Amino acid sequence: MSEDYIAADPHRRIQPARRRIRDPRHNGLAAVDFGTSNSTVTLHDPNLPPPVLPMPADQRAVLGRAVVRMLRSEPQVEEIIDRSAGQCRAEWDTLRTRLARELTGGGTPESLADAVEAEEGAHHPLLYDVLLALELAQAGGTAPFAGWLADRLHGCYDEAFGTPALEHYSLFPVRLDNATDEDEVPSRLDITAVDPDLSVRLGRPQALGSPLAAPLRGLKHQLDKPDFRHPLKGGERWVELEPLLGGAFAFLLDRTDEFTHAHPDRLEDAPIDHVVATYPTMAPPAVRRRLESVIGGLLGVGEVDLRYDEAIAAALFFLMRDLGANHTIGVEALRARFRAVPGDERHRAENTLVVDVGGGTTDIALITTHLYDETPELRDAPPGSTGRHYRVVPRLRGTSGRSRRGGDFLTLQVFHLIKAMIADHLLTLPDPGDDAFAEEPETWAVWRRDTIARLDPALRTEDGRYRPGSLVAQSRLALQRDTAVAEPPAGQRARDNVELVIGTRTAGWHADALAAREKAFTTLWELAEAAKIGIGPHRAYGFPADKVQDIARAVVPAPAGLPPGIGSDLDPLTYEDFETVCRPMLEEISRLAAALARTRLTGGERLDRVILTGKASQLGLASEVVSRELRTGQGPQGRPVQVVVERTYAKNAASMGAAWAASMSSYDVAEPDEELLRQGATSVSIEVDNLLLDLPCTLSMRGSSDQNRALLKVGTPFQELPGGRLRAYATIGLLPNRLVILREVDGGQPLPWGMFRWSDLNVRLAEESGLRLDPQIWPRQIRCGIEADGGLDVSLLLWRGERPVYRVDRTSMAVRIPLADGAVPDLDRLADRILVAGASAAPARPALRGDPAPTRERFADEEGAVRPALLGHAPLPPPDEDGRWAFLLHDEQGRQQLLGRLAATPGPLVPHLVSVDEEGAIRVHAGDPPLWTGDSPIDIEHRPGMVYRHPLGTPRSENDDHDNPFDGTH
Repeated sequence: MSEDYIAADPHRRIQPARRRIRDPRHNGLAAVDFGTSNSTVTLHDPNLPPPVLPMPADQRAVLGRAVVRMLRSEPQVEEIIDRSAGQCRAEWDTLRTRLARELTGGGTPESLADAVEAEEGAHHPLLYDVLLALELAQAGGTAPFAGWLADRLHGCYDEAFGTPALEHYSLFPVRLDNATDEDEVPSRLDITAVDPDLSVRLGRPQALGSPLAAPLRGLKHQLDKPDFRHPLKGGERWVELEPLLGGAFAFLLDRTDEFTHAHPDRLEDAPIDHVVATYPTMAPPAVRRRLESVIGGLLGVGEVDLRYDEAIAAALFFLMRDLGANHTIGVEALRARFRAVPGDERHRAENTLVVDVGGGTTDIALITTHLYDETPELRDAPPGSTGRHYRVVPRLRGTSGRSRRGGDFLTLQVFHLIKAMIADHLLTLPDPGDDAFAEEPETWAVWRRDTIARLDPALRTEDGRYRPGSLVAQSRLALQRDTAVAEPPAGQRARDNVELVIGTRTAGWHADALAAREKAFTTLWELAEAAKIGIGPHRAYGFPADKVQDIARAVVPAPAGLPPGIGSDLDPLTYEDFETVCRPMLEEISRLAAALARTRLTGGERLDRVILTGKASQLGLASEVVSRELRTGQGPQGRPVQVVVERTYAKNAASMGAAWAASMSSYDVAEPDEELLRQGATSVSIEVDNLLLDLPCTLSMRGSSDQNRALLKVGTPFQELPGGRLRAYATIGLLPNRLVILREVDGGQPLPWGMFRWSDLNVRLAEESGLRLDPQIWPRQIRCGIEADGGLDVSLLLWRGERPVYRVDRTSMAVRIPLADGAVPDLDRLADRILVAGASAAPARPALRGDPAPTRERFADEEGAVRPALLGHAPLPPPDEDGRWAFLLHDEQGRQQLLGRLAATPGPLVPHLVSVDEEGAIRVHAGDPPLWTGDSPIDIEHRPGMVYRHPLGTPRSENDDHDNPFDGTH
């Protein structure tokens, strides 16, 4: 340590350093999935085009390994239909020996497998030669052998093509854990420095641990708790939530920069300044805003993208994987798998439910992927001689999920059961004799007698002794509860009883006791994790005696006097007990997934495929429970649903899907190229951004009855405004005294999504400006509506009067109808006479009349003057080649007079509407005109129709405290 060390200022806020982005910055992006248990980053680097190979390197490597395993295996009895395994083995040995001699010059099956394995990274043709020879050999074998060989080859191909072609899309999993050379890192956080800037490390524990603070697990659990603080050792200083998040993201981005620097031959060596961050599907809007503030504001990242929640990102990963490296082949595979849409032979579709069971949350998305054959008719081209043009359009039907329901919650259930088992073990050890336990037998006996006396009377006999097995029975019963509802008092009592024996809680304890309790918790948590992974249907989990002894030494206040043999005769954890305590959570998320599919698929639609992903989905019990709930046949045929468990990329799916989608959204939608189609080429247009254009859930208003009032229903299309902002709007009516907006959850409890009381607004206004709202106007004369954006941020719109007023300046571009001086036109009659013409081949049609019908509105100009107007709601036809429409007036003599031409608003391709006001001005609008808004609620009292936009605050989370494994209450 330096001798001129200066003590840190205890009052200075601890923050991470801003990223120093040099010029040039990296041209790609990093998709970060900061998880509860583990984190991943996927880099999109368009620096070099992917190599031109017969097969993408990722898929070829998987195919080669699968073929090597096949070459080293033998036909098994259960694999042969007519049980002629001996004959098949003989044919297989003969074939392998012949191929080894012909292709490698060797003479044994093992030499052939060794040769294929040795050339994996060299891209030699041996692998393809072996596959071709195996394909040809099927014709010369017996029927049982040909069937076995075909099944094994198809298995190899399925495994290869089930691997995403990452390099083809310029996607690279970032190596994050230098100790293990893995592309995922535990999200466990150590604070390594606080002065001059905060620095953290993610990963497994190091030998010395963190000298500044206790390790922090499950930081993601705190995203919805802005007042969370993590104490430094000594208890005098704290690190707040946002700096901790900033430190974690800074660590992941620094690792990404190191990764690009380590591979200058294929990656651009420049710092990342474009970050795509995923977030839990059911997280309230404040979480998304907080992440954006941390990454962009605190760390200084130039471009931050939070369009993809974890469910949508995972769903996009599987679309990317299914399309593969060769879209020509991939889209035909999709076409073969998808169902035909009745009444449209060129339209096929598939309904997919993605259930991502991660470490801390479960995220669910229902996607319908549409495949349209939009090949244009080519003159003089013989039928069937041209290529095809396909359009792949995924549509989000709805999202759902559950916070704090994932692998960590399953571990927590096992944790409490094991904790009860060890507590029961300590209380039922035989009393040690003097010879066996000569050190401090009295100390142990006193501790056990005092502990038993503090337990519930039901756990003790009449003479005050402990009832063996009663703690385990009580805990097992409490852990079987329905996890969809709050824990009953019996569950808390069961945990309190076990805590009296094994103290692992740290919340509220003095610093002197924290170290031992943290050690006991960590050891017990690691034991529960190992049991969760190691147990099986026919395999119990035995507890290592040394781990049980470590726990006992940490919690029993007589460390020098523990009886010998602790843990050696502790009963193992059975699979039946494991299943008993884990099944309730899995059933809860299964009900959520099934309810989403059941309520969103209507009119005879059926669920085609279920994909389970995420770390916890790899547990056999998880896939069994979720699959059983969703395997029920649907539709008139009653066909079962295909259930797929993703194992290889279970954790990386979200970051890979988000990186792919963000890179694809930068490309324009491909239009058919007639020249290429005439040459027989197939083109594919993939519209990934279409997933973001519909409301993913229903937003409702809590009412006095049991039934909530739906305001914006799931699937409501967002209106895209100039600038790319998405908006969905619904009118509520008169403003109630208290307004609660809910996010409905199919099969679960609705989540509070926003709350408003006009009295709170009144108090805040008085504090800020000294003004008060007029009680004669508020709330009785104020009307309201809600507005939701693409990130599900909800604002309340407030106005006085029947309808809000639009802001349309008199200086905006317009064509005018000739009016006599002072004449006030009849807008309804004008609507019948105004025509519009767009593309030259299309005839003129009514500009305002259509479906839906035009509405009477009021427009306010830049001076605040209000005038009546008529607003059409039928979208205008496509404009002409220069992007303009011609407006004509149909006069009383039946002639059409050209009034002028107006251009479309630059920006997104949104439906354009037309209006006419009482001055005869005709204007074109990109969607609805903007509302006439004021800066203060006082403004709307004096200007009827003016709108005040008030963001709705998210109510405090209603999660059970004990759902968080790392809050110190366990």
